[in-house]
Amino acid sequence: MRRKQLYAIILAGALAASSAPAAVFAAEGDVAATAETSEENPVDGETAAATEAPAEETPADTTAATEAPAEQAPAQEAAAATEAPAQEAAPAEQTQQTTEEKPAVQETPAAETSETTETEGETEELAPGETTEQTAISITLKATEEGQEDKVRYFDTLQHAIDAAPSYDAETAKDATVIEISGQIALDATVIVPADKKVCIRAKDAVTITRKEANFTEDMFNVSGENAELQFDVKEGVAGASFTVSGKISDEESASVGGSIVSVGTGAAFGMDAGVTLKENNSAANGGAITNVGGNIVLKGGTITGNNGAKGAVYSDSDIKVQGTVVVKENQPANIYLAGTSALVVSGAMTNSDISFTQEKAADKQVAVKSVENFAAADFNTAVGQIKYDTTDYTLALAENGLSATLQKKAAEATATPTPTPAPLTLKYKSGTLKWKDHTTVTLQMTTDGPCKWYYFFVDAGTDTKTIQNMYVANDATNVMSTSGSFDVTAVKVPEKDSWLVICAKPDSGAKAKMSVVKLNGSSFKKKRPAAAATTTTRPAKTYKVSESTVTGLDGELKFFPGKFYEFTVNGAGMDNTSPVQGDERWYPVYWSTKKNPTTEQQNTTWRIGSGKGIKDGASYNIYIFLKKQVYNGKEWEDATPQDIKYITGSNGKALTFTAASISDKEWNAYIAELSGTPIPDNGGDNGGNGGSGDDADAELTATAAASEKDAGSKSKSAVSTADESPIGTMSALAALSLLAGGYIVVRKRKKEEQ
Repeated sequence: MRRKQLYAIILAGALAASSAPAAVFAAEGDVAATAETSEENPVDGETAAATEAPAEETPADTTAATEAPAEQAPAQEAAAATEAPAQEAAPAEQTQQTTEEKPAVQETPAAETSETTETEGETEELAPGETTEQTAISITLKATEEGQEDKVRYFDTLQHAIDAAPSYDAETAKDATVIEISGQIALDATVIVPADKKVCIRAKDAVTITRKEANFTEDMFNVSGENAELQFDVKEGVAGASFTVSGKISDEESASVGGSIVSVGTGAAFGMDAGVTLKENNSAANGGAITNVGGNIVLKGGTITGNNGAKGAVYSDSDIKVQGTVVVKENQPANIYLAGTSALVVSGAMTNSDISFTQEKAADKQVAVKSVENFAAADFNTAVGQIKYDTTDYTLALAENGLSATLQKKAAEATATPTPTPAPLTLKYKSGTLKWKDHTTVTLQMTTDGPCKWYYFFVDAGTDTKTIQNMYVANDATNVMSTSGSFDVTAVKVPEKDSWLVICAKPDSGAKAKMSVVKLNGSSFKKKRPAAAATTTTRPAKTYKVSESTVTGLDGELKFFPGKFYEFTVNGAGMDNTSPVQGDERWYPVYWSTKKNPTTEQQNTTWRIGSGKGIKDGASYNIYIFLKKQVYNGKEWEDATPQDIKYITGSNGKALTFTAASISDKEWNAYIAELSGTPIPDNGGDNGGNGGSGDDADAELTATAAASEKDAGSKSKSAVSTADESPIGTMSALAALSLLAGGYIVVRKRKKEEQ
């Protein structure tokens, strides 16, 4: 009997020892759930074995439960040995199975718990989307005991990994579940982080997330519901690791989508760290990169650039926390747009940040930047130096406490009478309309929500936003869009090298101009470019300087009697080219003026010069004759792009001049008498002397009598309506003088007869 008892004791000991690891993992499961390191949190499938057993059935000390009193174990083992003597030599696994069926073993609590956990571990099912094959998306469960290996779970999509993450539990699962990703990931649907899910998506190498198809235009990530959190960051200590999310859907055109890169809803939160970049999402949503309505945004680092939204790149109706190195720039129409009176909150030290923002209800002395509690004033002052307002309307001024900054309106504008702010203009490319017309011409449609004037120009592909903005010239916007809606653009002279087309619209309302960039350098769009027409160039293209143009008819001294005009001719350089080849240039006369920078009213397009009042005193005057450069495209002459308008200069590099000759009283009176038909007596008056000084501001010279009415002070319109170019005011004065002269002659005659 002693031999059988010895076998029974050995068998019971073996059973207790083999089941101990499963019991330990089950006990450690609760510890992992409350660990501070987010990587140690288990996913739903991993906590089932530890939580399904009622607390009273699982002893707190597994070791104590296994060590049954010595007198109890021999009795059980003796019974087992007596009832099954034939199985003494059975293998360990067979003996164990047999033991499970015996009441004696079931009385040992530790053995029962261990066997239940082990069985569940063997029958564990994979979560939806989980795979045993290695993928780019994984969740790592940290080992709970020394000597154990970490467990890695792999998933086919980000959504399946998020679904497998444990729900938020204030007692056991407070921290975010880390989902590590690598390589290129293309999304074909919105990734949703629902309520009570806290997730950190971490790049462990160079990661890029994009839209898989152009027809996927919704939000790329959506975080909504209480305790829903999403964070983007980069694994520390990994060389070359980065995290980029791009919302671009097309290589060749600035196509628009309907959603943001990240949409944050009520009760939810989104954060991003250094190494993360959100870019290239051209969206109709309020925020091209991030739209937050009712949630929270924390920017602990990263870059947000190249995005376009209805309000800006980042839209938020609540405060945004910032710290670290944060760059939010080169987005349209604003970088960070704070709805209402929301503000930026500095929550930590900032270095090398570049942030600009717009506040919806901006007002003088309104708080725009503030700090968290117990923040050093010196650090806050440094942080404010890295933040600025999107426009030049406001600057930031530190408050007296040194822990907040308010908007300060520019002094010149602070005292001005408030005027209603014009509604901003919306200018968008109409998707799918960009097409090649020929090798150097593209056509497309744009839409706008108000009347405007527009124009376009080309820039090299890759030109930064600031440079493009500085190229805007308001006076070049000459194409009229009188109502809201769509308008056609035919852009000619597309450069041979990779280029972008920039459409500029100047609103009639007086609001800020809008610019839209259409990219022509996409690989598929370039392949569709028609071949260039066969050139017939048999010589190098002819180019000219505007100074090579000539003017005839203004030579010598010109006598500017009242109402007398001189016609002159402008021969633009290259205008005599009757057999042009592609690339030839010429200078086409446009208008002239005596002002160097004439207004529209001062631009004369009739090539004749004169003075309504006349000029008696001799003097020299500047004349600015403006010509525009044109280039022959192989078929016709086109204005140069960008437009090039210059005035003719002489050999000295200065403007051309003409000379007004002096007119004596005798010549002046004779000219007036010839016009009126009545001689004027010479009474020594100056008869309209002008005293010209040679300054172009004193030269009252115009193209025609009709055009000179303003300068001459005449309010009559008869010269315009009748096409009579005689100066009405001058002729009236001459008629009056004629009557006086006639009266004088009659009086003198009567006196002679009386004598």
